Amino acid sequence: MAAAQTAAWRPEFHVYGGRVANTLMADVCSDQTPLHEAALQGRLLLLRRLISQGLAVNISTLDGVTPLHEACAGGHFGCASTLLDHGANANAVTVHGATPLYYACCNGNPALASLILKHGSAHHPAHLLSSPIHAAAKRGHTASLKVLLSHGVNVDLELPGAGTPLYCACEAQRTECVHMLLLNGADVQRGRGLDTPLHAAARVGGAMEVELLLQHGADRACRDSAGRSVVELSAQNSRAWRLLQSTGADSLAQLCRLCIRRSLGRKRLGRTHTLYLPHTLHNYLLYQ
Repeated sequence: MAAAQTAAWRPEFHVYGGRVANTLMADVCSDQTPLHEAALQGRLLLLRRLISQGLAVNISTLDGVTPLHEACAGGHFGCASTLLDHGANANAVTVHGATPLYYACCNGNPALASLILKHGSAHHPAHLLSSPIHAAAKRGHTASLKVLLSHGVNVDLELPGAGTPLYCACEAQRTECVHMLLLNGADVQRGRGLDTPLHAAARVGGAMEVELLLQHGADRACRDSAGRSVVELSAQNSRAWRLLQSTGADSLAQLCRLCIRRSLGRKRLGRTHTLYLPHTLHNYLLYQ
């Protein structure tokens, strides 16, 4: 009896679907381990001590959340780096499709996003559910967006119900992200089904976004799935409405720029310097 009372209690962990989970815990809150808590709170010394004591770095909650997810959600670079150095899975996926990269981009931490990308894939299938580039675009995290684009993330990835990153950025009026996506060759007409980024910008009254989209060749005559034009969606007499009402034709220089950019394609836009053109024209093609 005494031996039973003094015996150390050991939690039992089992593997389900490739994940290590604590079977005594059932909900997302109570399923947190000390390793999860240390990672979320950025307690690096405690995290290292727990790892040295043998806690599995890839242990997950029943929702699939790992300590690395928590470190990225909290924006703790040191904790994330330590976990990765000890074998944490950079491509771990929660039941909602979220990866550590997704949480890093939600947090707007470009250094953390770069760290995760060194150990994981920028083209993970789970990103169709919880997309890092959409998270960065709609939150206005331009630095994280730049990191993702430099790693070849699909700039025109369209998600059901959410649309493309450009559509999300226009809807959230994230002007700098809209500008960055357009400069990196985002399709100005591709949004959410028949609803284009210009529709999204007009609907929320984003005059600066409307102006950028028009500069990159957006079609102001397009209609959404309900048959509405962009002018109909914008508030009357607003700056966005006046921009859309403008009927002036594009200049020949603008038409040539759009034609050349389309001919080059998104992947070759960064190689315009190889064209035998004056420096001024190079800058013009790149909207600089």
